[in-house]
Amino acid sequence: MRRCLSCGLWLVLVSALPLSAEDAAPPTPEQIKHFESQVRPLLAERCFGCHGQDKQKSGLRLDSREALLAGGESGPAFDAEHPENSLLIEAIRYESLQMPPDRKLSDAEIALLTDWFKQGAPWPGAPSGAVPVRKRGLEVTAEDRQFWSFQPIARPAVPAVKHADAIRNPVDAFVVRRLEEQGLAPSSPAGRRELIRRLSFDLLGLPPAPEDVDRFMADDSAEAFERLVDDYLSRPEYGERWGRHWLDLVRFSQTNGYERDDEKLHAWRYRDYVIQSLNEDKPYDQFVREQLAGDELDQVTDAGRIALGFYRLGVWDDEPDDQRQAEFDELDDMLSTTGSVFLGLTIGCARCHDHKFDPIPQDDYYSLLAFVRNVKPFTKPGKEAEGVIFASLEGGGQALTVFDRAEPLPTQVLARGSAATPGKEVEPRFPKVLSADPAGDLWKTATVEEKGTAAGRRRALADWIASERNPLTARVIVNRLWHYHFGRGIVDTPNDFGHTGTPPTHPDLLDYLAGELIAHEWRLKPLHRLIVLSATYRQSSAADNTMALAIDPGNTLLWRQNLRRLEAEAIRDAILATSGSLNPQMTGRGIFPALPPEVLATQSQPGRGWDQSSPAERARRSVYIFSKRTLGVPILETFDQASADSSQARRNTTTIAPQALILLNSAFTDGEAQAFARRLQREAGADPAAQIERAFRIALGRKPTPRERQTALSYLDRQRAHFRDQPVASPAVADRSKTPAPRGWTTFRGEWSLRDDGGLRVAPHPGAKALWNDLVFTDGEINAEVWVGEGLDAGLLIRASDPADGTDSVRAYNINLSTGAGRLRLGKHLNNWRSLAEVRAGWKRGAWQQVRVVAEGPRIKVYLNGSAEPLIDYTDPEPLLSGQIGFRTFQADAAVRGISVQSAEGRIEIPLQPAEATSPPETSTAVSVELRALAEFCKVVLNLNEFVYVD
Repeated sequence: MRRCLSCGLWLVLVSALPLSAEDAAPPTPEQIKHFESQVRPLLAERCFGCHGQDKQKSGLRLDSREALLAGGESGPAFDAEHPENSLLIEAIRYESLQMPPDRKLSDAEIALLTDWFKQGAPWPGAPSGAVPVRKRGLEVTAEDRQFWSFQPIARPAVPAVKHADAIRNPVDAFVVRRLEEQGLAPSSPAGRRELIRRLSFDLLGLPPAPEDVDRFMADDSAEAFERLVDDYLSRPEYGERWGRHWLDLVRFSQTNGYERDDEKLHAWRYRDYVIQSLNEDKPYDQFVREQLAGDELDQVTDAGRIALGFYRLGVWDDEPDDQRQAEFDELDDMLSTTGSVFLGLTIGCARCHDHKFDPIPQDDYYSLLAFVRNVKPFTKPGKEAEGVIFASLEGGGQALTVFDRAEPLPTQVLARGSAATPGKEVEPRFPKVLSADPAGDLWKTATVEEKGTAAGRRRALADWIASERNPLTARVIVNRLWHYHFGRGIVDTPNDFGHTGTPPTHPDLLDYLAGELIAHEWRLKPLHRLIVLSATYRQSSAADNTMALAIDPGNTLLWRQNLRRLEAEAIRDAILATSGSLNPQMTGRGIFPALPPEVLATQSQPGRGWDQSSPAERARRSVYIFSKRTLGVPILETFDQASADSSQARRNTTTIAPQALILLNSAFTDGEAQAFARRLQREAGADPAAQIERAFRIALGRKPTPRERQTALSYLDRQRAHFRDQPVASPAVADRSKTPAPRGWTTFRGEWSLRDDGGLRVAPHPGAKALWNDLVFTDGEINAEVWVGEGLDAGLLIRASDPADGTDSVRAYNINLSTGAGRLRLGKHLNNWRSLAEVRAGWKRGAWQQVRVVAEGPRIKVYLNGSAEPLIDYTDPEPLLSGQIGFRTFQADAAVRGISVQSAEGRIEIPLQPAEATSPPETSTAVSVELRALAEFCKVVLNLNEFVYVD
């Protein structure tokens, strides 16, 4: 039986649940401090991931007082008379349930939450009453339809205000009116330098170029900022920046999840579709329709086919215990994500039972599910997947998409959400609370559905969601824009416009913006323009108004702009832009930053599915990093990258020690700090004072103060003195150096050398390769000896393509020795490693192994250490037929020798000879010292709070 959570141990906490019969007293200042410094961080770290805004396992939320009081599915969480014996406390003690299931809280953490419960669970800023829990068998009433978010959008009149001088456009009037009601006034405008930096990061996700800053600072006209806004909105980086926000919402990933975490082929086209759509300023209602029913629109295009990948982006289990249950889990992912992203409703909470807080009966859930019920389930890629998950595009290539069954399936209400307990049958119908027709079945008049087929159902759903009469769609998207421009939405729960969400702080402004969106034909760029040109957006972020701080410490009334830390991707991109390394190339399958062995070792098969990109590719924007669910890039994960497991409407912003450590000590920042230093030497010459000034202008958009300049000069002096005592190449310099290749070989990455015993050795490296130049191998027999020391794996390449695109990515068969359980593996490199066959061979690390490969067309046989029969005998249905012979290692100290080829042309011994001797280039210790000292200073600049925060 399926529950609303993934772990059966977490059965927790339901029913309406008052702390006491009377309203709780407001928390004291001491309790507020204790909660904010101790309790909330613990809840955020260990609880909100499963019981927060975006996910409510077992119907339980723990991110607000109201949700805590409401509870979940297994009874009261709180015992008012004996709070230390509450069910939640029992669960974290592992006395009955076990929360959290992955790792028990420490004794100190348990004591902290127990003491908080004893105090009555005071929650600063929360109303004392709980959200009422709806009874089972609920009937949607006229009163339900009066809830604010279910009301039709009525565009309000712009209010009149006293502080007319504070008004730049209608947005300000709504904000200033609320401030005046509290006796407050807006803050003064931000400075020009702060303003251009704020706008650049908001619209482009990158720091402004020094030339942009100079031009803006020198333009005294009243239209200067307006021209800057129009310029930034027209740049392609806008789509990349705001596309990343959208990808958070739709749980974008390029892999399926679970242990194998295989690639979702062609999923990258969906990412590129989103970026292109935003850059084109595609009307949002069309954007919605394409993602829900691109194949059923009046005009079907490649964009519409690609957009349907929206349905396929979720987690997929390739070996489910119950295939029918897995199919409904997949459908639930489609419907729940649709509800959260487009409607801002937690529709998925009604899968197992009537929604506990919103007027969404279980019948409504399954009636909505009927619109997507006929989508064919996801399947493994292959020829049979054509017409199921893949569609051929008119412009060439394929897209990950959806197809409906020809014969419609009945949709039945599933008791407790279990596929094993179907109940009554329901028809496609919109939720009663949002339908003008009490029966909710007017969708049939808007569809092209033919009797006895499933055609047109998703089109009907798309048309209903994208209709200007839908009270939620426009409100939800304009709230998202506001959220990303101010750090919080007018509704602070962007994915929840229901009863457990936060009411709007400025409801009239929300409706005004929604009306503006519709009036401008659903185009988002005019709305961006309206928001960022407002005086509200242009306010200073200084929190120096003591009266406003006392009345509105959370700045919900917007008496100032919010100081915000950059997101993970913007931090990485800002570093690349500042160093001068940023590669502006757009589109494509994705890039693979180099990952340390410790990260790769977290996989069951280290390195599986993680290709290697060239240095130029690795310097592309973070939105193009290959999104793999079980393997993350450390700098992004450390700075709170969004999870791809569910829709993420807002990101956590943590402050932890590893963030400073990764900016100080990682190979990425080492390399980019040195690139930044070289840029300063090119652009500012050898004068340290000029270098410092240029560094501040590039990284921070301003000149250093006299004190900062003197401090930086002193720091450079100390670093130069330090490095003069150690006049050797820095690790970053050594990593970038090229080792001469053995004669007749071409090497890609790595440090190659010849061993005393005649072997060609390569030091541990993620993906070093060497190819023999003078032979194209088709069929025949290859013999070689392979030695593997410490590390992961190494082995032969056959039929390898010498890359001609300037990268080091090869297409080849790889016969390798993997140190994991002494395995012998055959794989195929087609941009990434694909396993074809493997066996446990019991070979010994640190000793030469005899490898014999026989290739006959599509058939490849592999022998090891003189075995009479092949240990691997594999026939490839899509073979590589010819190419070079080579050697490859992945994070292993390895070597190869004694390579010979027997073919129809005869026998060839492949030599391993030293490279031609060359005179080492002259080096200057002084230059090396200067560069290393300047790189250390650059690293300090990249670690400044001012660099990673937007004022």
